[in-house]
Amino acid sequence: MFKPAAKLAASALAGCLVLSGTPALAKDLVISAALSQNHFWVGKYMDPFADALEKETDITFSRFYSGELVSLGREFDGLQGGTIDVAAPLPAPYHEGMFPLSDISQLPTFNTNSASVTRAFQKLLDSDVELKDGKNFYEYELGSKGLRAWAVGATGAYALSTTGKPLKTPDDLKGMPMRAGSALHTVALQRLGATPVTMPSAQAYEALSRGTINGMVSSIGDWKSYSFQEILKYTITGVSIGHWESYLTTTDAVWKQLSDTERQAWDRIARETATVNAQGIDQQDKEVQQAAQAAGAVFVPIKELPAEMQEHISRAAGETWIQWIEQTEKAGHPAKAAARLWAQLIKEEGGTLPETAAQYLQQ
Repeated sequence: MFKPAAKLAASALAGCLVLSGTPALAKDLVISAALSQNHFWVGKYMDPFADALEKETDITFSRFYSGELVSLGREFDGLQGGTIDVAAPLPAPYHEGMFPLSDISQLPTFNTNSASVTRAFQKLLDSDVELKDGKNFYEYELGSKGLRAWAVGATGAYALSTTGKPLKTPDDLKGMPMRAGSALHTVALQRLGATPVTMPSAQAYEALSRGTINGMVSSIGDWKSYSFQEILKYTITGVSIGHWESYLTTTDAVWKQLSDTERQAWDRIARETATVNAQGIDQQDKEVQQAAQAAGAVFVPIKELPAEMQEHISRAAGETWIQWIEQTEKAGHPAKAAARLWAQLIKEEGGTLPETAAQYLQQ
């Protein structure tokens, strides 16, 4: 972590850059996270990435955490205005309407984890498959906005959990108030018959304790950050209500100031760090689950549920794909082409699609 004096100097520099509208010198970059160092996208991605690049090149970073320079959802503004040079991470879903295809990783899947989804998402960024108007996914989502980006480690699978009520039949979910963390989580919960309640994770513990909500959609590894392992007692595994992906992002203007050697090192280290980040996230998922089980929590593989419940969850998961595709297409974006590509990449990594979604994508 940089010393306070260095932070003040970097802050003053950032202020001057806002006024001048020009990016910082490429050798001394301002890197920012709206999240704390405790988050696995910061302490386990941003810092290792910056450490490795500083060690290998002449690039140095002035580091800012917990929204000191740019708040959550304002990362693009900070990059565009020159307040920051690197966002680590830039969580696209918080930039409403700006990255219409980037929440594709939140579509439900079976038998996926952080490592497999991270590989699939980086392949999506690297793909040259045309989606619309001659543009591939990267060009459509990022290049058109003057950005350079890489995948960070995806979250673990977002699981269905309750404070104790078993979910064995569709009626068990009917009307149950459950916390949703994104628009796609809301769609999935509605399709399942639950009542989605949108709130930040930090507020969910109290809501669960008071019975305001009886369950939630969350990755198991994330429980540790909010002490959910103390209160969530029943979870269905083997089905993911999506994985949350984010980007390590800089601008074309900053990228062009780097030497070829620095760019090559940046690209390689960004990818390597994502791999390690994903492996750590998967390990954290396992450790939290083991600790919760030791404290009495129950984890039930979807394959062990009654056939009626398996079919209900699969159908709701597939309908979530269809609703997202059709809504996004209606807004003028190539969601179906993107979903077909994403489905192919997920299957290449060993994941499985809901049958309803697979059939829809073949049409």
